[in-house]
Amino acid sequence: MNLATPYDLLGTYPDRTRPLVTHYDGPGSRVELSVATVANAVAKAASMLRDGMGLPPGATVSVDLPRHWQLPVWVIAGLSIGATVGREMQGPVDVRIVGPDSLSAISDGADPGADEVLACSCDAFGLPVPGGVPAGVIDLGIEVRAYPDQFSPEPGAGSVAALVVAGRAVPWVQAVPGAPGPIGGGRAPDSGPRLWVDEATGEGVLLAAVALEALLARGSVVIGTGLDPEQVPRVWVEEGVTGRAGR
Repeated sequence: MNLATPYDLLGTYPDRTRPLVTHYDGPGSRVELSVATVANAVAKAASMLRDGMGLPPGATVSVDLPRHWQLPVWVIAGLSIGATVGREMQGPVDVRIVGPDSLSAISDGADPGADEVLACSCDAFGLPVPGGVPAGVIDLGIEVRAYPDQFSPEPGAGSVAALVVAGRAVPWVQAVPGAPGPIGGGRAPDSGPRLWVDEATGEGVLLAAVALEALLARGSVVIGTGLDPEQVPRVWVEEGVTGRAGR
């Protein structure tokens, strides 16, 4: 059976102008990405992984990014090429995507445990890494922009894609509790939940929580980092948050 990929599901939203990912990085930093914007970003990322780096279905991709709007983009992209996607996967893996903290360790000589290392600045606007990257590391802020805004997943990619949840590789269609299966077999609501992810979201379920739970229900995710506890209730009201992801 040719299961839909997460990228395919982005095309099922009836209103592509709706927000899909909203990220607070402290009270003074808010970035909102619509369904269409996320779809374009995922298309570029997936094209880079598959066409630029030659990753086949079944490849391993470790997405070691902090809680940032780039995190769901690269998780969805990896799954959409049929990869096994995890977080801080023990090497060797085919590709490891790292943020500023891990990049500093690599600069100091740490072994990334991957054939290829992609660095993300985690800038609010997706800019390149300030000061450049070490030799052998690819700066996503520079390279990913060259790839197209549309992507056609390989036939069967959704059937082999897997997400590492609590240390175990799970077929992507089963990675979220209560997910319909096979994907596409049932009708999701036109307007789904608006789910919250923050520092308290468990590492073992983070990738499913930030990238898949809302997507499977045609909902959206709000990532709240760097906020004082007393600010969170106000943000929930302003953003229309309906509950926490990863429960």
